Amino acid sequence: MADIDLHIKGGTVVDGTRVPRYRADVFIKDGKIAQVGGRAPGFAKKTIDAGGMIVAPGFVDLHTHYDAQIRWDPYCTISGWHGVTSVVLGNCGFGFVPVKPDFRERSMLTMTRTEAIPYESMKVGMKWDWETIPQYLDSLDRTAKGVNVIQYLPTSSIMTYVMGLEAAKTRPATEDERTEMRRIFAEGMEAGLGGFSVQRLGPNSTQADFDGSPMVTDTMCDEDILNLARVLREREEGFVEITQATGHIKDDLAFLERLAAEANRPILHNVIAPARRDPTVHQKSMAWLKRCREKGLPIFGQAFTLRTGFAFTLEHWNLYDASPAWRSVTTGTNAEKISKMKQPALREAIKREHDEANRKLEAIQAGVGGPIRHLIVTWAGDKPELEKYVGKALGQIAAEEKKHEIDVMLDLSVAGDLKVEFLGPNRGFNPEYY
Repeated sequence: MADIDLHIKGGTVVDGTRVPRYRADVFIKDGKIAQVGGRAPGFAKKTIDAGGMIVAPGFVDLHTHYDAQIRWDPYCTISGWHGVTSVVLGNCGFGFVPVKPDFRERSMLTMTRTEAIPYESMKVGMKWDWETIPQYLDSLDRTAKGVNVIQYLPTSSIMTYVMGLEAAKTRPATEDERTEMRRIFAEGMEAGLGGFSVQRLGPNSTQADFDGSPMVTDTMCDEDILNLARVLREREEGFVEITQATGHIKDDLAFLERLAAEANRPILHNVIAPARRDPTVHQKSMAWLKRCREKGLPIFGQAFTLRTGFAFTLEHWNLYDASPAWRSVTTGTNAEKISKMKQPALREAIKREHDEANRKLEAIQAGVGGPIRHLIVTWAGDKPELEKYVGKALGQIAAEEKKHEIDVMLDLSVAGDLKVEFLGPNRGFNPEYY
């Protein structure tokens, strides 16, 4: 019998094939699984006792924004701590490729705004040695990595690269520009891209750009997306990740079906979110996905299975951007934000949206962080005078101090130089939903 490199002994195997878990030994040779279960195929150079532990393949995290962090953190912390062995970069239509040298700074500012990645970390940690997609992928290959990487083409990036930022945000592409985008995308697919990504959340995007305007793809026309989809159809490879607004749900879903038919490749519909008290919220989406599959359309849902609260500060937070009043207050430099947060007229605008009859703003907040009155102060931003608020909900503080909860949140943020951290409540879960 030939020697084997590794014997993983006595573990409980969960192999991802949907069969029930089972206890078995696993044997590794030359970096590959040589055998699962049965008698050892040879003498093991090393044995690991996995008794009482799960032995499973690594997990693929389909939706990450480690585009910058992977340059200085090989394991993409904290995903690597949870068994993730493959990450997908370039989600939601924004990222760092392709990018012209004079647009590097602006692209980092966008990522600071949209994903709260510290600007100074990117300035130090990113060694810009690329412009084109092949150059970027070569650079990513050279980067020390503890995980596998799949890379999307961010659609905002290619539109800006070809059209310029102002044109990409204000008009459809010309036929010549679409031809050039197809050429660049095909070149990228040849070099190793996995597909492309798009965020279309409309003019009041929940996730706006650095200056508060919609992202390039938020208001892009259908044809500019279908233009890239045809590259995938011609190549018979790749897939699409899309975050789509649901304000006019029939029209939005109809476009996703059209996109799937045009690309004839898997469409990852982001995101299907369960509601704790109403199972019909996600069941309707699942029923629609089933109908799509019955029609031969390869549309797949990406879903939350557990709703947890966001931890955030107003230094970088942008997920209230669907509110024009909040968007105005939270754009600009830190000094500009603090100045605006002190202005009574701007506060009143936020409170009007918050208190209006249809409670539009509260619906937005409930979806991305939790209603403001339920947010917990978890860190005082190194301000000893604010420590008394840690552990309290904003609604509780508002009642104690006889203030509006919006004033409480903004007063604490200003006093803490925007470093005060808020945590949304645990949403809980219902295992009976399916």
